[in-house]
Amino acid sequence: MNNQHEPVDRLARAVHLCLLTGLVISGLLMLAGLLVAMIKHQPRPEALVTKLPDLLHMAAEGNGVAWMELGIFALVLTPVVRVIVLAIGWAVRREQRMALIAMTVFCLLLLSIYLSIG
Repeated sequence: MNNQHEPVDRLARAVHLCLLTGLVISGLLMLAGLLVAMIKHQPRPEALVTKLPDLLHMAAEGNGVAWMELGIFALVLTPVVRVIVLAIGWAVRREQRMALIAMTVFCLLLLSIYLSIG
């Protein structure tokens, strides 16, 4: 009976680790960006940068605001990664119905991202 609950615990731990990692990365990026922006006296931009390559380029140049935006991006991406972890976990456990639902949610998330970016 203990073996039956072990996969559930492994999947729960994987999801927990995924969410915790995303939160920590996001928090560190936002904190570092805030510190850099304050030290360099960088003003708040009029509009957010929406293209990831531009954002990465700005962050590499030491733009603190870009680091904060990357932190927000990491925070938004965290639930998407969680859905992928759940889909893989359920597929490994041969729970096809749950894996299919998770993949459907993943496809809807991708569609909403695509439609919002334009």
